[in-house]
Amino acid sequence: MADLRSSNPVLRRGGFAPPPTPTPEELASHYRQPTTLTVDDVVVHTLGLFALLGVGGAVGWVVGRDAPGIALAAGLIALVISLVVSMRNRLRPSLVIAFALIEGVAVGAISRYYEDAFGGIVPQALLGTGLIFIVMLLAYRSRRLRATPRMARVVTGVLLGVVLLSLVDLVIRAVSGSHLPIINDATPLGILFSVLVLGVASLQFILDFDYIERAIATGAPRSEAWRAGFGLLIGFVWVYLEMLRLLSKLRQ
Repeated sequence: MADLRSSNPVLRRGGFAPPPTPTPEELASHYRQPTTLTVDDVVVHTLGLFALLGVGGAVGWVVGRDAPGIALAAGLIALVISLVVSMRNRLRPSLVIAFALIEGVAVGAISRYYEDAFGGIVPQALLGTGLIFIVMLLAYRSRRLRATPRMARVVTGVLLGVVLLSLVDLVIRAVSGSHLPIINDATPLGILFSVLVLGVASLQFILDFDYIERAIATGAPRSEAWRAGFGLLIGFVWVYLEMLRLLSKLRQ
């Protein structure tokens, strides 16, 4: 092929040759996609799941006032899905997507209830949850907090305990119209309970960061980004709901 020359006198001097044809190896290396988990994979999947959570939250926010039972129904369905996802070694993305949407409906309906009772509490809870996430990330990056087997047992135990107490509280409300004081009452003991649970819930982020770091270091498959996003989603929702509960007690 002849040299490409310009008719412009300024550009005519010497012309220039076309770039050499790349070899098959160079093309493969240029377009090859990574086969193992990366930080970008985790970020993209997590943002996608949070977007789905937001869509479900908008639905729950709109219908939650006229159908208060939707929060209970969606919450129970999301709980079952989360247990199935947690117990399966091979994760199905469709289950994680369904969890994000249904959990969003429950969170949206609950948020509407709190916002109607305490105006402005939802933005405060979102801001508080975001600050906790940033503090936990900085604490993990600075190695001030590290995930340990004991921490994992404590966080898992408290999470299961809170879920069981919430279910018991729902049964008591349905049967007698009463409730568990330690969960709902704005007493010193009730506030202390919420502070302790919120502190333990915040440690869920440390466990998630540790899992993501280890998965990337060991070359886990890219599909593990779904599990990482699922864990971050659960941690964020848990902290957010506990923040709502604590702020509502303080507002009372």
